[in-house]
Amino acid sequence: MFFLGSVKNLVVEREAEDDAFGLGVFEFTDDYSVFDYGKMPDTIPGKGEALCRQASYNFKELENRFNIKTHFKKLIGGNKMQVLLVRVLMPQNNQIYEETRNYLVPLEIIFRNSLPKGSSVFKRLELGQLDVEDLGLESMPQPGQKFENTFLDVSTKLEPTDRYLSWDEALELSKISEDQLYELKESVLNINDFITEKAESIGLEHADGKVEFAISPKNELLLVDVCGTLDEDRFLWNGVHVSKQVCRDYYKTTPWYEALEEAKKNNVDKAMWPKPEPLPAELKEIVSNMYKSVCEAWTDHKVWKAPGIEDVMNSYNGFLEKHGQ
Repeated sequence: MFFLGSVKNLVVEREAEDDAFGLGVFEFTDDYSVFDYGKMPDTIPGKGEALCRQASYNFKELENRFNIKTHFKKLIGGNKMQVLLVRVLMPQNNQIYEETRNYLVPLEIIFRNSLPKGSSVFKRLELGQLDVEDLGLESMPQPGQKFENTFLDVSTKLEPTDRYLSWDEALELSKISEDQLYELKESVLNINDFITEKAESIGLEHADGKVEFAISPKNELLLVDVCGTLDEDRFLWNGVHVSKQVCRDYYKTTPWYEALEEAKKNNVDKAMWPKPEPLPAELKEIVSNMYKSVCEAWTDHKVWKAPGIEDVMNSYNGFLEKHGQ
């Protein structure tokens, strides 16, 4: 069985059952997606392999250093990894109960160390969906503001549009126990600490990121999907984004973004959403080198002999200056 995703595909070698893991292979592609549009019109060379290698490294380190159980089995070639599979059950269809086992926890856990420009937190504050007090702050934050303690956020995972939840709502939706929620939060903080320390070791600031979990057949928490990559997390180099946010920031300067937001606001069918133009060739090469250079520095393994992170970011800053951004 083969499932196409917007940025990675899944080959199912053995389906998950009520009481047994399945087995599958993630195939990371060079595709990218922004603003929930789906697959964009072009690709970023090397992106898939860079993400796969970086994610594989993180899984192995988290298992060895923190004893965090994951669904990772092994790296297969450059852009494929073998993983354990669990069932995907829909809470909105009442498919998850307290006694349910071997399923994807229908939550996305977000850890925030700072609030870089472009963080969804600013929009939520503006719309009144979040209060300053919720963030543990005394006044309205500014872009770049750092948290004294990591702020944990939680949203839905399997609904048509993700929505943020309270922790009580998350507990009710996911059907995990209070003890498991406590364990989950502890694991998330350890994962965040690991990614933050690793980022600092190669000259990057770790602003935020997200992770997903599953419940195993033995009712144990399991880290799934991928974590600590330029697609799941936002990193900064001297205050400048080093992540998928670069693509988001570019498209926000185009007429397509405004048209897309208008289509969403008017509930236009997704098939009828406006179509974007490809990235400029110069920016695409910079973004490609960004993924490659971070992966090589992160894993300490040369695959492409990409330019160093500083050289790539100098090129990106030059592109921004040239285009008045």
